[in-house]
Amino acid sequence: MKIRCSTAILLLLLLAGCAREGDTPLYLDPQQPIEKRIEDLMKRMTLEEKVAQMSQYVGIEHMKAAEKEMTLEEMKQSHARGFYPNLHSSQLIELTKQGMVGSFLHVVTHEEANLLQSYALQSRLKIPVLIGIDAIHGNGLYRRATLYPTPIGQASTFEPQLVEQASRETALEMRATGTHWAFTPNVEVARDARWGRVGETFGEDPLLVGRMGAATVRGLQGDDFTGADKVLACAKHFIGGSQPINGINGAPCDISDRTLHEVFLPPFRDCLDAGAFTFMMAHNELNGVPCHTSNYLMKEILRDNWKFDGFIVSDWMDIEQVHERHRTAATLDEAYLQSVRNGMDMHMHGPDFTEKIVQLTRQGGYLPEPYRLRRTSDTKS
Repeated sequence: MKIRCSTAILLLLLLAGCAREGDTPLYLDPQQPIEKRIEDLMKRMTLEEKVAQMSQYVGIEHMKAAEKEMTLEEMKQSHARGFYPNLHSSQLIELTKQGMVGSFLHVVTHEEANLLQSYALQSRLKIPVLIGIDAIHGNGLYRRATLYPTPIGQASTFEPQLVEQASRETALEMRATGTHWAFTPNVEVARDARWGRVGETFGEDPLLVGRMGAATVRGLQGDDFTGADKVLACAKHFIGGSQPINGINGAPCDISDRTLHEVFLPPFRDCLDAGAFTFMMAHNELNGVPCHTSNYLMKEILRDNWKFDGFIVSDWMDIEQVHERHRTAATLDEAYLQSVRNGMDMHMHGPDFTEKIVQLTRQGGYLPEPYRLRRTSDTKS
């Protein structure tokens, strides 16, 4: 697992308020420097535990609802309900207790969030789980949360200060529900009226989109995103999904390099300059290459040119789509490998990913050196 993911883990340990007593490991001591805590924790982690921190699942109550309300055949055909054909909700509880889950999404009550954290703290290393949710205009999946105008409505105010204030209040309400990570802002520049997600964006002007996106990041994260009143922001979707060739969400995007750099990239750079710690990749292909396997986007632009030091998350089951829809990977194993090899840090969502990345690593270190994971035999118990 990469150092930036470890930083997020240590953030959670800080938020959990773990204290060091007696022979308690150094990484559990909030008084120690972050770098020392990371180093200590990484030495203790097995390969499986590291890859598990890259693995996200839907919440257990979300799974239970699907298991109760849908037939087996319906669930097999529905990605929207987060059904895992070979994993029951009870088994996911056990995985959490074993430290084999790094993150959850679609956790919509504080009771469930607290329960999941209690499971995670039963694991060997007691690493809390990172919980994310689509809080796009308020924490709207949580009943009784404060809702604000959708982003396109926010943009119509031309007042970034109001957006920052609303995002600040959203962060407070999210933390009250046990959630740490907002999958927002969406700073795609909406240039196709047929596209069905225009309302989730700040519109068609790159300058306005960038300023509103940066305001959202500042409101959610504050100066450094630490503390019990802030959450991580996530700039999405990187990149080009708002100009699909046929108007359908997820369809390919074909644009010139000039349009990419003058229209679509600047709002994301504005979010990064405001401190955005996570980026989410786009469903679509960009000029023939799936964004979820794009070395150009994830490494050359984000890491090398922009010096982004946060972490990158996939969108909903989109690494699987590299094989199933884009068909640029012959197998699912190859899709996982392409994505991680080219810079992906976290898989949204489901089983198989952890096992496959562990297997591929053990088969001869197929991951390039910067992404190679420590083998179990090299770790301390």
